[in-house]
Amino acid sequence: MDHRDPISADEDARHERILERLLTAATSMTGICVGLLGAVNAFARSRNVETFADDVLALNALMFLICCYLVVWGLRTSSRHTTARLLSAVETLFLASMTMLVGIGFFVVYSVL
Repeated sequence: MDHRDPISADEDARHERILERLLTAATSMTGICVGLLGAVNAFARSRNVETFADDVLALNALMFLICCYLVVWGLRTSSRHTTARLLSAVETLFLASMTMLVGIGFFVVYSVL
């Protein structure tokens, strides 16, 4: 048994399942952010709101895209330790991106209405 790689095969399989789910969600959220960019441009009444929302949504889409790349890296690597570290990074970045998306959503709704 390799003492440098304490993650069990069951834990590794669980990590892969989580990464696969995060890949699906992150790709969907990337598309949603790009779609919202168009919606903000079409419906924003204030140019300041539109510019700020555009910037944040573009950054948000980029963060979700980075999640996608990290997930693919995590699924392709043969090191269980690397997979576990990438999973932790993806989860953190994904939750930060979701929080930012909700925040900009509230900002746009209360600025436009």
